[in-house]
Amino acid sequence: MSRTRIVKGTYTKISQEGHSMYSKENIITSAGESVTETGVEQGIKYGDPDDSPKRKGRIIDILMFVAGTTDPGNTEGTKHKANTSYWKYIDEKTKQETKESLNNLWNRIKELRPQFIDLNIEGDFFSWSGDNDTKERIKASERLFDLLLRMYPGWKNQEVHLHLIGHSHGGNVINQFTELISSKDMIAKSSILKPRKITEFPKEWKVKSITYLSTPFFQKKHQLNHGKLHKECKIINVHNEYDLTQQLIADFSLTNLEGLLKSFQVDKFKKGIETLKDVDKDIILTYLKGIGLPNSHKKRAVPAWKEMAKAFLGINMMTKEFIQYIGSLKIENSNLQKEKDSFISLLNNFLRWTYDVYNNYNAGIAKGYDKITWAQNLNLTQGLRVLNILFDIKSSPKDSYLLSLLAGVFGENKGITDSIDETSWTPKKQTKALTIIDVPIFESDPYNSRNKRKEFDAFLKGAQGAVYARELEDLLMRLFSQFIKPSELKTIIKYVNEAEYIITGNLDEQLKTLRGNLERYYSLVEKYYAGLVTAQDEITFKDEMPKRPGTLGYLAMASHSLSHTQLWGKVEEGLKNSFGSGKNPTYRKKK
Repeated sequence: MSRTRIVKGTYTKISQEGHSMYSKENIITSAGESVTETGVEQGIKYGDPDDSPKRKGRIIDILMFVAGTTDPGNTEGTKHKANTSYWKYIDEKTKQETKESLNNLWNRIKELRPQFIDLNIEGDFFSWSGDNDTKERIKASERLFDLLLRMYPGWKNQEVHLHLIGHSHGGNVINQFTELISSKDMIAKSSILKPRKITEFPKEWKVKSITYLSTPFFQKKHQLNHGKLHKECKIINVHNEYDLTQQLIADFSLTNLEGLLKSFQVDKFKKGIETLKDVDKDIILTYLKGIGLPNSHKKRAVPAWKEMAKAFLGINMMTKEFIQYIGSLKIENSNLQKEKDSFISLLNNFLRWTYDVYNNYNAGIAKGYDKITWAQNLNLTQGLRVLNILFDIKSSPKDSYLLSLLAGVFGENKGITDSIDETSWTPKKQTKALTIIDVPIFESDPYNSRNKRKEFDAFLKGAQGAVYARELEDLLMRLFSQFIKPSELKTIIKYVNEAEYIITGNLDEQLKTLRGNLERYYSLVEKYYAGLVTAQDEITFKDEMPKRPGTLGYLAMASHSLSHTQLWGKVEEGLKNSFGSGKNPTYRKKK
């Protein structure tokens, strides 16, 4: 609403007491000649105006989106991954909305604005890294407080009801925000709020509703503080039983995950994987099984040599990138640092071996194409020694060289993990007497139609048990076992067995050691492989693992993101009932 007043003559205002003007935006005074202001007793004061007084009967609703973690590893390493495009499904490359934008949570929430008298929705300006990092979540809560005061400075004395919607760790940012606004001491120490001379949260502002979307609730940190909650505050909790991030991955709060993963060149690693996947194993097997005249055997050897060169090139590319990544990890624990250095040295030996073998096969069949030459090209003396150290395992995950090293890296306060907490899918322990509107959405997850609930529950129970017992080697083994089938590992062991027929002496002993290690790993893979993916999905999503229902990538990302893809019915009802500004009597629903 606007008002224009035109006076052809003189316009005079006389106030017996005070005269105040307040505006949410600008006040412009313009004169053809001069503007005269006089402060008879105390002069004229600029730059520190009072806030507008409270209007009786007016309640302002502010709804704020707080993004979280769709990619729990933040593999893109972007600083403000959790931002506007997160909610609006804006394509990062084209900067345009996508087909998912039409009926998503953001657009459906916007439709609520005209239905209420004074509902204000903010989802454009707040952003944070989205990292699975405690410090980042604390910083985000301070940014949230700062943004609210910047966006609505004229409402500090008004009765304001805040409605906060947080996805994933965005919910923990909200919890941290409730701690911050309830503590003048925390506000005073904030590096973001202190320079702006912000000392307290507006007295008339209360949190009226919190909507958690797939939020993993911690037992110790980021606890919900009730100090600034409205007495009728509504808690809405949306959760998906297939969400692996909420129920497992979020247990680990990592130190500066963004920085760690920026150095990991995903494209280079993927290129190595694609090169390896492109290897035609049938050509190699045809050569190894082949018998017959020399000329026909030679014809089989030429393409087999090329495929072997390609295989070791792919392994070399992946190993090289993995070494660079491991080298970038900053580990404060001196003993673990020594282990890391030793591991890198071992990997460098492995890298050299893959390079040498690649060159041997890439040179072609000039030196011969018989199976003895084939075996010599593999430089097994060099390779087996490294492989037997890497895959050394006596009987269980606890005495596996590789798993023990990685467990140290991910151990609490040892490597890259700041803390390990037993997160929960429900905020019940934190909400006390507040009623929780429970919104389970697992039936809307496409994975639910695969009838794999029993397998998933068994896998999750075992993995969670390993975390709670702090048996990280066992947890890692359970996770790794979902990437290879027992039958696939059995095939590799079969190849090793067949190689023993043409290898003798010390190499034969090394090969037997490797076979023993692989067989022990096989027994663990057979024990922990959960069979989470259907045979049909393996075919349908052959080259799209993150989109393949049941893979760890799908369960950690797609199942985790489902909660913010739409405005769920019970969420809409809960929000509408929590708004305090009143329904707009002039609103008419669009046909």
